[in-house]
Amino acid sequence: MSLEHALIRQRAARLERVKEYTVDSSDEGFEKDQFAEQAPLTLFEDAVVSTFFLAIMGGPLLLSASFFVLLLLGSWTQLATHIVITLALAFHPVPKASTDNAANPFVIKLSRMVYRYFTYRYMWSGDAWEKVRTGPAWIGASPPHGALPIANLLCMPSINLATRPFVGAPASIVFHTPFLRYIFFLGSCEVSSKPMVAAVHRGECVGMVPDGIAGIFTVKQDEEVVALKTRKGLARLMLRTGTPVLPAYSLGNTKAFGCWFDSFGIMEWLSRKVKASLFIPYGRYGLPIPFRCNITMIFGEPIIVEQVENPTQEQIDVLHLRLLDAWQSLFETHKSSLGWGKMVLKFV
Repeated sequence: MSLEHALIRQRAARLERVKEYTVDSSDEGFEKDQFAEQAPLTLFEDAVVSTFFLAIMGGPLLLSASFFVLLLLGSWTQLATHIVITLALAFHPVPKASTDNAANPFVIKLSRMVYRYFTYRYMWSGDAWEKVRTGPAWIGASPPHGALPIANLLCMPSINLATRPFVGAPASIVFHTPFLRYIFFLGSCEVSSKPMVAAVHRGECVGMVPDGIAGIFTVKQDEEVVALKTRKGLARLMLRTGTPVLPAYSLGNTKAFGCWFDSFGIMEWLSRKVKASLFIPYGRYGLPIPFRCNITMIFGEPIIVEQVENPTQEQIDVLHLRLLDAWQSLFETHKSSLGWGKMVLKFV
């Protein structure tokens, strides 16, 4: 049996396992708060997940803070040593990014712990499940970003194991961010037009967060605010390349971390200029450990886009509004069953 045939059989077996845990709604939909409870979690699992996020989120913060301390109070030798260590962590070779890495036993065990920590689940609307699995490769766009797009990251192992080849598309700076860069060895490409479209042409689906850095600076605890009202680059790219786009919504991303940034917009302005996120995330105990909240990835049906080499502004606007409507519909349809019944989604 060839390796390709073996992988196909493994994916089919995992798909049957997925069906065992699938819950279908009645014609009236799911009940209010039906999925609001948290999954059970042992103290060991809690400790492992907390340590994992403390490393990938706290590591870059610690390096940045210690740099400024040494710049002000340390010796030149200490500062030079710090810079060398940081550069080594940012550029040393890591395992080759591949969708096959999702089957690594360590990755599977850690992923299961993280899934339970966030009571992570998928929800599908209409015929989305069938079309996502069997249709042409797509680019999935799932806001909001929050401090860290956790729902989007957790798609990488799960979609690869049970659905189809899938890669994440983070900002280029992430590939050289110490500690945080390690989570993308499951398969990834840069979030720009050529790498994403090339991945689709290889038959891989791509996941990206359309509000990007801007989405960090709209995080609020009392309402869901997404910075996408005037960001139309995604619609333009889909039209120019004729690539199917999959609207999805990451419900819960904004509750995993609080975000501290100045009220004058200086940190947001700098973040846009350097194309890196400059803010301070905080969670449990005031540390960069995420709050234990429920996170759900809600999928809509892929939108098939006809290629237009030079799309007009009207064509771009029409597709952009269609995406906004899809995200709004996904949020409104499922928020009640997930315990978010009183939350309102607002695009800015």
